[in-house]
Amino acid sequence: MRRRGRTAGLLGLVAAGALLPLYGDSRPNPVSHPEWARMVLRAMDLLEPASGLADQASQVFSTLSGKGSRAFRADLFVRGTGVDVFRGDDGDRRVRASEPVGELVYPLAVARGGDYRVRLRLGGPGEAETEVTPLGAEAPVESFRVMPAAMPAWLDVGSTHLDPGAYQASVLIPQGSVLEFVEFAPPCISPIEPRGGWQATAVATTDDVATTVLQATDLESELPPAAPPLEWRGSDLRVEESSPVPTAALGGSFAEGTLRAGAAGGRAVLVADLPEPGFYTLSVFGLTTGGQSWLGDGCRKSVLCPVEDEVPRWRVVLSGEFSAGPHSFTVAMGPGSTVGRLRLEQKKDAVLDYLATVRRLGLDLGPPGPIARDKAVLAREFIERRRSRALLELCGDIVLPGTLVASAALAEPTGPGSVVPPTGPGAGQPPNPVAPPLIPPQDVASPVLP
Repeated sequence: MRRRGRTAGLLGLVAAGALLPLYGDSRPNPVSHPEWARMVLRAMDLLEPASGLADQASQVFSTLSGKGSRAFRADLFVRGTGVDVFRGDDGDRRVRASEPVGELVYPLAVARGGDYRVRLRLGGPGEAETEVTPLGAEAPVESFRVMPAAMPAWLDVGSTHLDPGAYQASVLIPQGSVLEFVEFAPPCISPIEPRGGWQATAVATTDDVATTVLQATDLESELPPAAPPLEWRGSDLRVEESSPVPTAALGGSFAEGTLRAGAAGGRAVLVADLPEPGFYTLSVFGLTTGGQSWLGDGCRKSVLCPVEDEVPRWRVVLSGEFSAGPHSFTVAMGPGSTVGRLRLEQKKDAVLDYLATVRRLGLDLGPPGPIARDKAVLAREFIERRRSRALLELCGDIVLPGTLVASAALAEPTGPGSVVPPTGPGAGQPPNPVAPPLIPPQDVASPVLP
């Protein structure tokens, strides 16, 4: 489909509640949950206050927590060309393409990286196209084509890896097609939220701020250990037999038990049996010359970008809650990467542990209780500094040599209601030898005023 009206320039992203009530606290105008959530998004460069796109705290909370899908009613686009908005028989607002190609643009703020799924509620006479593009960039991360049925129905368009940041999703529909909803379903990610979740009328406390600061900066690995770590050697990983060429070798100039990827890269999996539930951090010791992409339990994604290390070193892979029992950790190793040792360390994750950790890292939030406004500003600046360093390490997903990549000519759909399989990063990869858990269908998220 030929693009009309190529989008350009900056998009405003989600904003939270405009007016904040005064609470019964001795401090004037204390910081509320909605206001602190906005400060976190601002620190992560995911908030454009002048956009006016949404004044709902629930949208901001959803962006940070990542627990539910984010659905845009079709008429809530930030920019549209060649389309008309109308009301259906049920009174709901929909969008119809009035020109040969209608284009709509929706914002997407990604606080946690991972493989995001895109769904459309769409019906019409011809092929539609969806692109996800980083804000301010020209080239999309991924493009999908889909052939809808005659009547609007939910279509699973596909998934793509997105690093933290701001994106725009463009939907192109042919004349006569009707779009009702655009949905972005987040992956299995660790939330950024206080204990008990975000509350629209709650006052932010030092506990809330300490917890969300470590989450937003991916520094929960700094929490104190709760037990001796579980450790494995690289040779304990099982190399996938479905890899196209031999991809790993032991020995050589590396320490005994090191797993090393060859010129074609490779995949391997570790099955770890955790003795008890808790909060764990996974770390790997080795070289990440070609980068590494880790997948926990077939769902939780973490990417270690390529680094020309002279010597092996420890790098944090991911942190999160895990139940007791077996868990799978699959790694896609870029050429020259190694896995010498793996470590799963259970962490102390009480609120006092978060407070002590941020203090040790140089952020003093003051006495317990409602957060003072000047301390909240210091916390926001702390996130800004840490996130600016983390942005230098973003590189997208690790695509092994020989993996199909996105092309301008995608395969033709096989029939009405079918989805054209993407050919971008992740397509055509061999399956995880440990079957991933089934992910239940995501319900459409309805906007809820705070």
